Amino acid sequence: MMTSRFTGKCVRLAVAVVLGLVVVPGSVMANDLCGVTVFANVTLDHDLACAGDGLIVGADGIRINLDGHTIAGSGVGIGITVRGRQDVTVSGGTVRGFVTGVMVAASTGVVIKGNRFTQNREAVFLSASSGNVIKENLAWQNQLRGLMLRPNSSGVLSTQNLVVENTLSDNPSGILLFGQPGNIFKENLISGSTVAGFDLTGGGASGNQMKENVLTSNAAAIKFGPGWTGNRFVENAIQLNTCGVQGPADGNTFKENVFTGNTLTSCP
Repeated sequence: MMTSRFTGKCVRLAVAVVLGLVVVPGSVMANDLCGVTVFANVTLDHDLACAGDGLIVGADGIRINLDGHTIAGSGVGIGITVRGRQDVTVSGGTVRGFVTGVMVAASTGVVIKGNRFTQNREAVFLSASSGNVIKENLAWQNQLRGLMLRPNSSGVLSTQNLVVENTLSDNPSGILLFGQPGNIFKENLISGSTVAGFDLTGGGASGNQMKENVLTSNAAAIKFGPGWTGNRFVENAIQLNTCGVQGPADGNTFKENVFTGNTLTSCP
């Protein structure tokens, strides 16, 4: 696949990029890529400052390499949108100041790896998306949550996703799981959440695995809403939280977790 690459303050396109209904050939200023749909691999060598949306992925198999650079928003829009796509990778930079840092909707095989997210409403949002990997990202001081998984308005689920080795700090909810089953959350560090590290809401679900995570200094390490049964919590370090496990946790499996230094191990 041919590559779209930023050079200096410009981007030279080996293939056309669609901006609205207009095909933009040749070179455009780097900030002019805000709101652009890309159909080829992209590597940034310049920061972007966007008044609305950032990049929109327009084809399967796209690689977006932020290469240490920042896509900055103005408090609206989406930093990077992946909608109805397969086999897309977003890696290596900072996305800040958007409603959603990266939105993954109705997509599979998406890898979001090694990014930094801050000052968004949420860092990463999976909607009706299954079989994706969220790995080795840092999300801190986002307005509502680090990561959210939920269905779309038709009830299509987000399931069989792997969320691994992320650091989520000082977000109200570290990971919000809205009624979604069958996901794996492993080796994440979640701290400083004013609502919960794992915030389980949306009517309940089963078949999720939370394993070998470190949940520290949160208002609640794990907060259960009604209906959550049949989930496994294994070998997690639950420490220095105001509440270790909050809400109706019966019907879930807790095995070899270590509770230390919490104000309360469990609370209503």
